[in-house]
Amino acid sequence: MNNKFNLINNVLGWVAFVIALVTYTLTLEPSVSFWDCGEFISASYRLQICHPPGAPLFLIIGRLFSLFAGSDVTKVAFCVNMVSAVAGGLCAMFFFWTITHLGRKVLVKGNAEITMQQIFAIMASGMVGALTLTWSDTFWFSAVEAEVYASSSFFTTLTFWCILKWENIANEKHADRWLILIAYLIGLAIGVHLLNLLVIPAIVYVYYFKKYKFTRLGFIKASGVAIATIGIVQFGIIPGIPSMMAKFDLLFVNSLGMPFNSGVYGFLLLLAALIVYGIIWSMKTNRVWLNTAFLCVAFIIIGYSSYAMVLIRSAANPPIDMNDPEQPFSLLSYLNREQYGENPLVYGQYFYAKVIDVEKGAMQYRKGTDKYEETGPKLTRVYDPKDCTILPRMWADRADYVQSYKDWEKIGEGKKATFGKNIDFLMTYQLGFMYWRYFFWNFVGRQNDNQGFGDIISGNWLSGINFIDKMRLGPQTDIPESIKGNKARNTYFFLPLLLGILGLIWHFKKSKEDATVVMTLFLFTGFFIILYLNFPAHQPRERDYAYVGSYQTFIIWIGLGVLAIIDWLSKKMNPMAATGIASAATILGVPVLMGSQNWNDHDRSGRYTAVDFASDYLNSCAPNAILFTNGDNDTYPLWYAQNVEGIRSDIRVINLSLLNTDWYADALKRKVYDSEPVPFSMTPDKYVQGVRDYVIYYQNPEIEKRFGINQTDFYPLKNIIQFATDDKDPLAKLQSQGGESYSYYPTKKFYIQIDKEHVLKTGAAQPKDAAEIADTMKWEIGNSNLMKADLITLDILSTTNWERPIYFAITTGSDVYLNMTNYFQLEGLTYRIVPIFNREQVEGGSYGRINSDILYDNVMNKFKWGNMDKPGIYMDETILRQTKNFRNIFYRLAMKLVSEGKKDSAIKVLDKSMQVMPKENVAYDVFVVRLCEAYYAAGAPLKANAILKEMTTTCVEKYKYYATFKASNKGGAVQSEMDENLQVMNYCQQVAEFNKQDIFAKELKSQIDNTMAGK
Repeated sequence: MNNKFNLINNVLGWVAFVIALVTYTLTLEPSVSFWDCGEFISASYRLQICHPPGAPLFLIIGRLFSLFAGSDVTKVAFCVNMVSAVAGGLCAMFFFWTITHLGRKVLVKGNAEITMQQIFAIMASGMVGALTLTWSDTFWFSAVEAEVYASSSFFTTLTFWCILKWENIANEKHADRWLILIAYLIGLAIGVHLLNLLVIPAIVYVYYFKKYKFTRLGFIKASGVAIATIGIVQFGIIPGIPSMMAKFDLLFVNSLGMPFNSGVYGFLLLLAALIVYGIIWSMKTNRVWLNTAFLCVAFIIIGYSSYAMVLIRSAANPPIDMNDPEQPFSLLSYLNREQYGENPLVYGQYFYAKVIDVEKGAMQYRKGTDKYEETGPKLTRVYDPKDCTILPRMWADRADYVQSYKDWEKIGEGKKATFGKNIDFLMTYQLGFMYWRYFFWNFVGRQNDNQGFGDIISGNWLSGINFIDKMRLGPQTDIPESIKGNKARNTYFFLPLLLGILGLIWHFKKSKEDATVVMTLFLFTGFFIILYLNFPAHQPRERDYAYVGSYQTFIIWIGLGVLAIIDWLSKKMNPMAATGIASAATILGVPVLMGSQNWNDHDRSGRYTAVDFASDYLNSCAPNAILFTNGDNDTYPLWYAQNVEGIRSDIRVINLSLLNTDWYADALKRKVYDSEPVPFSMTPDKYVQGVRDYVIYYQNPEIEKRFGINQTDFYPLKNIIQFATDDKDPLAKLQSQGGESYSYYPTKKFYIQIDKEHVLKTGAAQPKDAAEIADTMKWEIGNSNLMKADLITLDILSTTNWERPIYFAITTGSDVYLNMTNYFQLEGLTYRIVPIFNREQVEGGSYGRINSDILYDNVMNKFKWGNMDKPGIYMDETILRQTKNFRNIFYRLAMKLVSEGKKDSAIKVLDKSMQVMPKENVAYDVFVVRLCEAYYAAGAPLKANAILKEMTTTCVEKYKYYATFKASNKGGAVQSEMDENLQVMNYCQQVAEFNKQDIFAKELKSQIDNTMAGK
């Protein structure tokens, strides 16, 4: 029977793999996704360097998968996405075998013969667990896009499965080979994501329980070994090896006069020699445990060697070369994620803490011409101890984070946080909102895919049991279709959670040691990650993917919950009948239910929004343009479009967040594909890290006297740049009390002289706009300091002299526009800087004049729409946010065409907006009302009336629904929603009335009045 068990176990494991792989292949995003996926696919395709701390093994595997695309570059993204799909399928397979192993240990004691009923029961538990994992919310999300989390989950599951295989043969001669394999897998996994390290404590406990008799002291010692092992790998091997490489190279290069990287090779040879010597010596002296330890360290390093790709490829200066880690010092900074700063963990500051000192640390170095040059010591801020605490949770001092802390903990203006509020933030936000909410998404249900910020209408968990949901989220009956129709509204009625809790209890009752191991993995991949990451409030996106290891660990207990039910039923009926009933009920009640609920909001097939939106950004620009972006979603998809599909590779995309670094500024001076080097006057010594990280505004009377500066006049931008980057003139520097010098700019008012013939010749202005070209481009920046990125941006503007078009993505945010918006021209998803002062009135939130010929051609002929018009396409919140920009562009273009007397063209534009963003996929919002204004202006009142009627009805339904919350004492929680819907209703009625649709406006007024009267 044991052979039969092994056969069935192997076959069903592969069945689980096939089911998962088919699921993920059918629902896979066919092209690039938003967020980091564009960067990962681009870096995979050309073996480039992604953001710290890197994922070289993932990129190498992605490169291999990309080869299956052949010559069709549009298939590269699909192939790299398949890395996650295959990893997800393999994870489901090894997860199945993990559950069946643990189940068999409970049911079959010692050398007892396994029965057919036990085989069926164990297989059912494994299949329920594997399918639950396959169709769970967070895991499924990660398995259909080119992100590292599915691959990381696979390595975690495989590593845990390997220690269970070792456990089976622990007393055999060559059993420790499994431990060496585990070490190698941990080393490999470092090249994917560091989450895999959190499996180490579970491995240590399996080893301890197998080799030693349990005692309290022994368990404490094992725990110490587990924590120490994580520390050795996380803080020893990973940063330690590049740190020693850097020190050796510094010695070899600066002191011994040898070439760069000679110290790296010297250290690696020494390290290899020491490990080989240790292995041979331990064999000769018959120290088995020491030999195993040396081998494990060796294989961790061998796995970790995937990071050699980072050094090798960075040295080639690829287009994506994040942090330029081509030498050991920059590699160490890259691995330590220094550009992101550090989160205090055990002791640190509150968000309002005062800096009382700056502590100087180790000297920092950069690569010079023939040796390493000092860049100054590492500086660490020292905070007032009165404003510090143990276990700091509210620490980030960025303005939006500060406000979010105050809002969440209800800290009044001028008040300070208490330790109690600090711990409350940990419990209610970091644990409650940022972990348990996601946990319940996976095992109870989800309200919608709107990002939650703590209100009761967005992103909460939802069970589907009305009286429970009503207590938390208000009435659950008579919900309008506009709310209920959200595809991410999934309800599991607590069934997965209850089955998992049952499995947890049963596991602890039947096998406390194994349950302790699983609990350890569950806590380390959940609770301890929360403590370590220490997320500030108000994250830019939902972060459930960070805890997927914890959720998949809980699913082990969901699988074992099947055995718990069978165990209970077997006492009341025939065991085989109990097995059949429990298996069928749990498969239907948990994984099948989850799969049916989750399919439509995890099905990304046919969706091309990210790549098409990227194409639209690029096609909003003239040839050879410079395009400034700022965030992930207006940068990474564009990188993909250029690096992989070769879309508009003549454009240089400049991310302003990265432009604050010297390595990124250096890269601008190199040609990339069809994009020529970016012209700016500053040489590397002017912007190297630590130099002009920011420059300040200062009115220096001596400089004002020398140059005749009057603060009411405007001055040539080129002269101001020269002054702010002057390292020879002593008057161009300010001295601090600490003896440090700072560059500054003496005026905020700049101008650029405009040669009309030149700007017409270069295409910076169109001939039809010749009369509007200004003599000078004048503006006041307003900033009291300029970051390095701002200074380089102004330098580029000054140096290009209108010979290259310069654009800002409309999604960058006004804080980076440097008050140049009066010279913006809207040409699509971008604002172009033009030598024309905009005299057109522009409504709040929008900028720029409009050249209707350019914008019409872009929107109507060049733009692609990602299949948003196709039935059934899932539009998540990230995509829907972008559709607001599109609708606003359509509105502005239509109104411009109307003002030019081109009403027929305006109607075509408005019809196009309705065609490419149909209400079935992109629900009507307030921007649609603006489109109705344009319809009226263009002479199409019937179309406007139809849309306004539907929009008003939708708002009425929502208003009536939210009005029912008052009876459940939750009216205050939705008051803002009621107010918003009322405002939109009135807006609709006012627009109709303003455009002389008197009868229709009265109908809307009557509908609104009846709503307000409760009718």
